Amino acid sequence: MNEQVFNQAHILFDNTATTQEEAFRVIAQFAYKLGFVENEEAYFEGLKERENEATTGFKDHIAIPHCKHQTNLKPGMFLVKFEHDIPWQALDKQPVRVAFALTIPLEGATEHLKLLSLIARKLIDDTFREDILTSNDPEKLTQIIDSIVF
Repeated sequence: MNEQVFNQAHILFDNTATTQEEAFRVIAQFAYKLGFVENEEAYFEGLKERENEATTGFKDHIAIPHCKHQTNLKPGMFLVKFEHDIPWQALDKQPVRVAFALTIPLEGATEHLKLLSLIARKLIDDTFREDILTSNDPEKLTQIIDSIVF
């Protein structure tokens, strides 16, 4: 994985969110704090708008919230592990515990939508999915995610 897009500093363990809106707020604050978005509120609204188009809830408690928006300064991926089950309209109707959140800038969006596809394909791998769900070691999680070639 490209370290500019994802590295160990992009992992967040959240113990506050209990709703999807709160989860989006946590993600937006984190992306803003790391300098990936210009406007935290605009990214938050972009995540909600994208979710209204179709669920980003994958399966087995994993979601891939993202939005292509002018507030996104650069492409980024963030792994957020939630302490609480987050109600989500996921494809399998299960709550979300892990989010792979993406910032997709308007420029070069096609390339970074490819990352979305790569993550979705990797999530089909039972071992990858299980390791992401069960590990709470940032170094191990980084190694697991680094297996996504982007």
